[in-house]
Formats: sequence, C-alpha cells, structure tokens
Amino acid sequence: MAKIKFFTLLRKATGEQAYESSARDVGTLLEEVRRRYGDEITRYLDSCVVLVNGQNVGHLSGKRTKLSPDDEVSLIPPVAGG
Repeated sequence: MAKIKFFTLLRKATGEQAYESSARDVGTLLEEVRRRYGDEITRYLDSCVVLVNGQNVGHLSGKRTKLSPDDEVSLIPPVAGG
C-alpha cells in the first residue's frame, strides 16, 4: 500500500503523521482522505501540494496520477506567515 504522509496543519488536523492507502490514483486518495478525516482536513486539501515520490503531481498527471503500492505521497498544506 502507498504511504501517505501529512505535514504541518494536516498533521494537526488528522492527529497522524502518516497512514497507508490502497487508492489507485491521487484523486481517489484525496477523496479517501476527505472521508476518513472529515471537515477539518477538507479546507486544506484543495490548496495543498501533493507530491508522489517527491514529484509534484502538477508536473505528472494531476489527480489522475497513478499510485503503486511502494509509492510515498506527501500532502503539504500552504504555509503563510512572515
């Protein structure tokens, strides 16, 4: 199963650093995360950066990016401050 890693605000919202998923693509994974963690995480997901094995899915196939069991997916929410 693919390893899903949460960073900063997502880690706080989920109470977890990571979990494993059998989702076959990024879009399915994001829906799974929404269902699993509810409203608290939903507000961050639309603007977070999604990396599959360190590569931004925006440079791959977006939400259609296929996932393999040995993949690592990082969900990184936007960070503001100064």
